[in-house]
Amino acid sequence: MSSLNSTNISGIGKLRRGYLMTAASGSLLLALSQPAYAQSEEVAPQEAEESNTPGEIVVTGSLISRPDYQANSPIVSIGQEAISNSGQITVERALSQMPQFAGGLGQGNTSTTSTGLTGGQAYATLRGLGSKRTLILLDGKRMQPSNPDGSVDLNTVPEAMIGNIEVITGGASTVYGSDATAGVVNFRLDRNFSGLKIKASTGLSTYGDGANQRITITGGGSFDDGRGRALISLDYSKRDRAKRRKRPWYPDRTAQTGNAANPYGSVIFTGNEPTLDAVNTIFHDQYGYDAFVASNGSTLYSGGAQIGFNNDGTLFTANNVPVVNFKGVETDDAYFVSSGNSIFGPAQQFKFGWTGGDIQSQMERYSAMGRVDYELTDAISFYGQFTYTTYSQSSIVNTTLSNNIYLQSIPYNSYFVPDDLAYLLASRADPTANFSYYKSWQAIGNRGQTYDYDVWQMMAGLTGPVGIGDWTWDAYVSKGRSSFKNGQTGGLSSSRMQALLASPTGGLGDCTDFNIFGNLPISDACKTYVTRDTLNTTRMNQNIVSGTLQGGLFDLPAGQVRFALGAEYRSNSFDFRSDDAFRQPDGTSDIIGFSVLRSSSGKAHSKELFAELLVPVVKDVPFIQEFNLDLGARYSDYNTIGSAKTYKVDFEWQVIDQIRLRGGYNRAIRAPSVGELYSPVSTGSTSVGQASATSLQGDPCDYRSSYRAGANAAEVEALCLAQGMAPSLYPSFVGTSQIFPLTGGNPDLTEEVADTYSLGAVISSPFSSPAFSNMRMTVDWYNIKIKDAIGVLGIGTAVQNCFNADGASNPDYSIDNYYCDLLYRNSDGTLQGEQPLLNLGTFQVSGIDVQFDWRIGLQDVGINVPGNLNFRTVVGYLDKFKVQTLPGGPTYNYTGTIGYSIETNAGIAHPKWKAMTTFGYSNDHLDLSLRWQFIDKMQYYTAATGGSGDNGTSAYHLFGLNAGYSFDEGVDMNIGVNNVFNRAPPAYSTTVATYDASTFDVMGRTFFLSISKKF
Repeated sequence: MSSLNSTNISGIGKLRRGYLMTAASGSLLLALSQPAYAQSEEVAPQEAEESNTPGEIVVTGSLISRPDYQANSPIVSIGQEAISNSGQITVERALSQMPQFAGGLGQGNTSTTSTGLTGGQAYATLRGLGSKRTLILLDGKRMQPSNPDGSVDLNTVPEAMIGNIEVITGGASTVYGSDATAGVVNFRLDRNFSGLKIKASTGLSTYGDGANQRITITGGGSFDDGRGRALISLDYSKRDRAKRRKRPWYPDRTAQTGNAANPYGSVIFTGNEPTLDAVNTIFHDQYGYDAFVASNGSTLYSGGAQIGFNNDGTLFTANNVPVVNFKGVETDDAYFVSSGNSIFGPAQQFKFGWTGGDIQSQMERYSAMGRVDYELTDAISFYGQFTYTTYSQSSIVNTTLSNNIYLQSIPYNSYFVPDDLAYLLASRADPTANFSYYKSWQAIGNRGQTYDYDVWQMMAGLTGPVGIGDWTWDAYVSKGRSSFKNGQTGGLSSSRMQALLASPTGGLGDCTDFNIFGNLPISDACKTYVTRDTLNTTRMNQNIVSGTLQGGLFDLPAGQVRFALGAEYRSNSFDFRSDDAFRQPDGTSDIIGFSVLRSSSGKAHSKELFAELLVPVVKDVPFIQEFNLDLGARYSDYNTIGSAKTYKVDFEWQVIDQIRLRGGYNRAIRAPSVGELYSPVSTGSTSVGQASATSLQGDPCDYRSSYRAGANAAEVEALCLAQGMAPSLYPSFVGTSQIFPLTGGNPDLTEEVADTYSLGAVISSPFSSPAFSNMRMTVDWYNIKIKDAIGVLGIGTAVQNCFNADGASNPDYSIDNYYCDLLYRNSDGTLQGEQPLLNLGTFQVSGIDVQFDWRIGLQDVGINVPGNLNFRTVVGYLDKFKVQTLPGGPTYNYTGTIGYSIETNAGIAHPKWKAMTTFGYSNDHLDLSLRWQFIDKMQYYTAATGGSGDNGTSAYHLFGLNAGYSFDEGVDMNIGVNNVFNRAPPAYSTTVATYDASTFDVMGRTFFLSISKKF
């Protein structure tokens, strides 16, 4: 595997002051504005319009403007109505329901026990290729990222001023630069808005939670005799959390094994077990239970068996052993489940469960946006724009768990050690050694996570005619910043805990009664002593200087050759500072349950030249009314990866009046982001599965593992010992299913390269009858192939390849193998390692999109009722979702499956068919609509790699109703309901109640109402 790179790897006060300033400027704007008039004309679907100069159109995906220019790339348009009808206060739900998108993070981005950089954010992920490969634009210009990987948080989009959203599938790096490998989402402003509009909305779930409220004030108009135009919008929204346990599709208890931490506490003996005789002296002779006998002849209490603590000081057997003498109470947060057979007979596990989780995050958001356009002279116009968003989210996190690498190491003679446990400890080979302790710290209370963001961006530019033909120029500068504070509350300090446990009196200071052996209350003084709040901060900056020149060059027989030429400088930087508690001098974290997190910073910048040429080739010949080529190229020079080139060849072919063909080829790149290059080194929890005799999951050194039972059992043992496992541990070693690998940025990454092909048709109705004349359909085929995709070499892959699971990765079972170099073992034998970020993968996504629109005027077809019937459906067919995770490795097609994601926020659902259909009736005052979302059935992702595919999802149908009415005096009202039939989401995986909250509705039925008034 030599091809692998082996490099190791307070805002609210400010906001309110800002609002006072913004309100003052809004008053001035309204004084200058003209009288209000009817709402601006709706942008036609699929064809974006925004005037640079009178009569010319700029289309998303091109730098060239000209009269009657239409898009060559596949474009889907989402109107403001679709956003409003989603009933949500953020736009990610309206996007994720479209077939072009996979579910990314959003309102379901709730509680987490990690200290990452995505908390509370919402993303758009086109084609399931991830948010960092989906470029987000505001009126054709880059927005300020909120994540070091370059992703833009949709919570910062100024929705109140959005006219429509245009989505391009496929590479657009020639036009917009890096990051547009999967496509572009362009939020277009309604710049023609005039007057003042106030809108208020609210919503609530059928279970009485998840409420949301929002109020927006938008004003706009011209001033100085029409030389200037100004827009401003203020937006406040609040979203309450929705609770998991209120939904009937979430059970309070499941039968699967899981985390073994429990509120009573338990001891695990690894490599220094008590004798079986001592255990039987307590449980047989003293408590009266049958003696334990090990089926493998062991004379020790081994095999991962644990000892738990009753509140009266007696003991019970717990985990990997039959449970006896438990005197406590099982609850939904701690209960026993079967865990198969152990060396002592049928075993049970004390399982941690938590029913207090959220399915919708809590958020409060303030945002403001303003724009001014002004004609300085007849030849120069100025434009300026600002956006500002500050918002906070909070989540409740489960109690601290002492388990896996967060085990407590307790002195054998700790003050409150029960007498019966002291007797067992004395029977060990090393009777004075510390012992390891599991516990769920429910007596301390839940932890919390807070996410506070301040994101702003300012832009100023000049534009005007050159004086040569119709040539125009445009130059602008943009500066933005994202500030992110991530706080953790209620965490337990490991150092303070250890000090208490080592105290000869059982306490320190005001904490005098820290008895942790049993489910006993802990005093407020002790809670105060052992808890420690922490705070991480991140700051990201983006600077852009860009200029373009465009216009007509010369005439050909088929029309005018037009060009665009430009240059751009772009820089992105970030600075991350972790709390001291997460980066102790000895390289550890002081907070139990939260990983090591080191501070880091970095900067990346590029200088770019780009050009585009529109060439009319043929016109007005049979079956070719018009045939044009759109050619483009961009040269980029990065301080990180060096030079990179992108280019495109697109075409448009108007066959006849009713048929237009479009398509082309695009070479796109994605340069590694500052986060991928320089992100902080941290540890995080990763599951490698439970070891068993029938799978390749889990730790290969686990005595239950299939690796140890195979033909290469001797080689497996030798490799386990070579990794550092003590020979005494090996015979009955029980590995953990959770591993906490080290991961971080890699400055040696290179760019991803994408090749995109598209071919489509825009078909208008050939009929003249009123019933069928207003029909329009688009059909687009796309194929996106990304090479050298940046991704994490997962610890699970490293484990299996180190132990030669595929028969080829390490045939000699060498400790010097590349994958084995990434792994190591702690003194207790538990497996740890690294997850390097590398240029690894190849992705190929292809499919077909179809959009069909049909409008019928009822009076035009003889029905004496005013108004129109409207029908729109957007259908996506996914042909391929192929992934090769490692160079030279196998390629799997995940089409029609659920459960696999190329990265954390890219989406795990890949249905073959997905559709959003709207049926509606509208007249001058009334607008009624029925929405139908369809998602095809899916197999579990293991089907792609040869597994059965059982435990997938059934076909999903979700319905929503909406009614809007326009009253006199500019008052509009809209009411609606989502998930009309309160349908439960389909579960997947072998674990009960596992749902994809980013794809399916886990909230249940929700109601919403909005009222607006325009002056």
